[in-house]
Amino acid sequence: MDKSLLNTAKQHLRKTDSVMLRLTKEAELPTPSASGQPHYHALVRAIINQQLSVKAGRTIEKRLLNAQGGRYFNAVKLLQLKATALRECGISHNKIRYIHTLAQAITDGELNFRKLAKQDDDRVRDTLTRYPGIGQWSADMFLISSLRRPDVFPIGDLVLRKAMQRHYQLPDSTNQETYVSIAEAWRPYRTIASYYLWTSTD
Repeated sequence: MDKSLLNTAKQHLRKTDSVMLRLTKEAELPTPSASGQPHYHALVRAIINQQLSVKAGRTIEKRLLNAQGGRYFNAVKLLQLKATALRECGISHNKIRYIHTLAQAITDGELNFRKLAKQDDDRVRDTLTRYPGIGQWSADMFLISSLRRPDVFPIGDLVLRKAMQRHYQLPDSTNQETYVSIAEAWRPYRTIASYYLWTSTD
């Protein structure tokens, strides 16, 4: 996603949704890096942040990076860390298993990110959700943060749904179909619309 795409998306969102018209005027999105986050790093971050607040997730990420060393999570390095070291970082037993299972699949060549990056969004989701601990939300966040796909609507993201409730005046009891229906107007730039909603919560 480069600046040109973001500008095109902004114009589209302004024409198709009155809420987005307001949000795009209130916030200016930074241009994401073209390459996105390293693939395994993005998946580990998604696993860590499951069912956690943003603050708690960031704290655990920092601890684990310090324990591993380096700027990004690395499959080989994390496999070398004992489970006790990961537990000391605040990671649950289940999440340790998820992180190590993915790392093993990568080092064994079972999970090939070069091939994965060439697949469409649904195929990427299908491949990733075969692994324990990777659900639709984690796969969607991978598509957004690592593959930089422009038309992903991560319906499983609580912060995003809360932002939609606030800006579209929806009750907590709103069903999933309603969120999806609203997001249809954002196609083919649902990722960018999601960024604007996330930004509105800062």
